[in-house]
Amino acid sequence: MAFISSGYNPANPMEGRNSDIGPRPYDNFFPPVIKNNFGKWLYHEILEPGVLMHVAESGDKVYTVRCGAARTVSTVYIRECCEIADKYCGGHLRFTTRNNVEFMVTDEETLKALKADLSSRKYDKGSYKFPIGGTGAGVTNIVHTQGWVHCHTPATDASGPVKAVMDEVFSDFQNMRLPAPVRISLACCLNMCGAVHCSDIGIVGIHRKPPMIDHEWVDQLCEIPLAVAACPVAAVRPSKEDFNGQKVNSIAIKSERCMYCGNCYTMCPALPISDGQGGDGVVIMVGGKVSNRISMPKFSKVVVHYIPNETPRWPTLTKTIKHIIDVYAQHARKYERLGEWAERIGWEKFFELCDLEFTHHLIDDFRDPAYYTWRQSTQFKFTDAALHAYEGAAAHAAAAHAAVTEDDKKKVIDFLESKSGSKTKFYFNNFLELFEGASPRKVKDVLSALIADEKLMYWSSGSTTMYGLKGSGKKEED
Repeated sequence: MAFISSGYNPANPMEGRNSDIGPRPYDNFFPPVIKNNFGKWLYHEILEPGVLMHVAESGDKVYTVRCGAARTVSTVYIRECCEIADKYCGGHLRFTTRNNVEFMVTDEETLKALKADLSSRKYDKGSYKFPIGGTGAGVTNIVHTQGWVHCHTPATDASGPVKAVMDEVFSDFQNMRLPAPVRISLACCLNMCGAVHCSDIGIVGIHRKPPMIDHEWVDQLCEIPLAVAACPVAAVRPSKEDFNGQKVNSIAIKSERCMYCGNCYTMCPALPISDGQGGDGVVIMVGGKVSNRISMPKFSKVVVHYIPNETPRWPTLTKTIKHIIDVYAQHARKYERLGEWAERIGWEKFFELCDLEFTHHLIDDFRDPAYYTWRQSTQFKFTDAALHAYEGAAAHAAAAHAAVTEDDKKKVIDFLESKSGSKTKFYFNNFLELFEGASPRKVKDVLSALIADEKLMYWSSGSTTMYGLKGSGKKEED
């Protein structure tokens, strides 16, 4: 009756109703240039660290400036972001999954003014509010969990060590001197609500002692069956304990089984696991990645089994990570991720070069056969049946190449040969200028046809593609 008296119409539940329940459609938040070219982007380039240019089939361009930010920010900071977006970007901005803020503009003059404004904004002590960087072959912004600020089970802080590490590697956030991107992540306990297990460098907080048991409060604060069921290794069981001369319902923990995850503490506040006596700390993991490029995705491996929490600046942790990155930069091949470099030279050589001690704590005893049998990649070999199914794609490519004339090919070859004395590789937009008035798709078909004829080669960093004559350039000589 309450619904009827308030004017609710079961046949049309939304009649006369204003509601903000649920998210609005995501395209409501697109800048106009993104909305107009949605799904029609041709290519993108990294113009400099932290600055990207995307080019659409229509010829529209959007310049993105990426700024590193903290995971936990104040409303004052968010208002400042909005002020910048209103001033330069028509009120639009973007937050990325790695805690970056991105501002998008459509012309180079605005881009120049935006960069100058962002670089001029600093805190009282001189550090940047909006540091530009985190793209390409450099250190990306660190993604992390909640730490001591909010969570109840952390073995280390999140914001503290992340700030200390980023201060140490900040120069690599603002340049692209490394062989490939280096993604650093932090999880403040083994429950790992941050994606640390597939990062180039992962920092994981670890407890080293079982939870303490407050027998006085267990039965008053906890659902004991839930605490027992929460343990992944069956180390927790119900128990009767003596307290002040009385038998009370409580919990017993089999210490030799406990893996110090803190799941039982999540279910029972009378089982605190955080150790204020110096036992908690972090491990460093290395070699993970999600990308399919060059090799399959990889899980990280533990390379430093324990570093104590050295608040407030974590000097041992920061020094170790900085050294690993510097050695990687010195020895790895171009485009080679950290884990790929370690596997190529051998993990023994990795430990030697990085001055890391190998101990029995680092031996991987993970026994789940899924680690070896699950398909973890989209990389696979086509069978004859699959190739037959893709004959339609081959026909489409052949039709595209048929529209390319020999004059088109000659124009590209003549251009490259005329520049061979000074430059051997060129961006896609260099060829757009060569074919004045032609569509980007037409130019791409010409280049693809020359690659199929084995007259051209291309090089790709995953974010930028360059073209050149086959046999020219240092890469071919190597």
